Amino acid sequence: MLICRLMHRIPFPLAPAGFAAGLIFEAWVRARAALYAAAVLPQYRLPGPVLSIGNVTVGGTGKTPLVIHVSRMLFKLGFLPAILTRGYGRRRPNASWILAPEETVPAPAETLGDEPALMRRHLSSAWMGISKNRFHTGRSIASQEPGVVFLLDDGFQHRKLQRDLDIVILDRLQPFKTNRLLPRGTLREPLAALRRSHLIIVNGVTDLLVPDPLEAQIRAFHGQAKIFRCEQAVRSLVPFHLWEQDREPAAPIENPRSAYLVSAVGNPERYRRDIGRLGIEVRGVRAFGDHYRIRRKDWNHCVQEAGGKGVDAIITTEKDAVKISEPPDFPLLVAVQSTEISDEDMFEAALKQCIQERL
Repeated sequence: MLICRLMHRIPFPLAPAGFAAGLIFEAWVRARAALYAAAVLPQYRLPGPVLSIGNVTVGGTGKTPLVIHVSRMLFKLGFLPAILTRGYGRRRPNASWILAPEETVPAPAETLGDEPALMRRHLSSAWMGISKNRFHTGRSIASQEPGVVFLLDDGFQHRKLQRDLDIVILDRLQPFKTNRLLPRGTLREPLAALRRSHLIIVNGVTDLLVPDPLEAQIRAFHGQAKIFRCEQAVRSLVPFHLWEQDREPAAPIENPRSAYLVSAVGNPERYRRDIGRLGIEVRGVRAFGDHYRIRRKDWNHCVQEAGGKGVDAIITTEKDAVKISEPPDFPLLVAVQSTEISDEDMFEAALKQCIQERL
């Protein structure tokens, strides 16, 4: 994944080298897919249903909020989820962690990675396995808690692990048919790979009352696809000191009139758009690389810029807030997201049917 991100940022003067790298990458992707399709490369089966949530592009498509949302659905349906994730950006990337429900670790963002730490914050009652070897951690969890439902985070390209349901989330803001494989585009795989998916979720605001042209384009690659629409939006802005204590404000907080945005996420443009939809004037943005740990000196620089622009507050994401040990000396708000899926009852029914057939 890190290689993919680096390839996507190749400077223009190095474009010829990037093109050659792209040909090598495409050959590797297609060869790997063919080897899995021919059962030459082995796949491993966990002793329980495996639901995968992934994507076909680099950059933020809304995958982590969807993992949180689907996990909550599983609880609602009476199942106990066990989230399997690799945990990018953690201090010891080769370490493995298994967390039982309500179990905690010190410095979760450093120990588990920023996204697993965020998931843990919202899903403390779930099992979690953080490791490069998701089969091993999944098998260990199953030995302690038979009957769990595994939720594979960022799993579409993790072909080593067999899954019963492949859910792919697509970003409406990214090109579709005109997109290309890395580094000339943002695709991790050719769009034909969508044929492996069972459910496709298109993330982005659209008119639900009219036909969606993107759905027609998707069906050109996967005619039998079950397509859902998803909207992820900022549900509330919470002062950092309350967010840190997992407390809700005693009274509704009025949104600031102006703000400076700070983030280290895969899609900072989507984040900026979501804040703008709240009617807040965005006067400045500082976007760091995905998973970057924003340090004290970075925050000091952001505070200086925000003060110079006369904004009412700095707004950051939950993914970044989990990494803050010393908050900046400036009004800081955390953007808390919500996820809504169209035809949610049908989506839940698809999850339930898949799980019951496997149990």
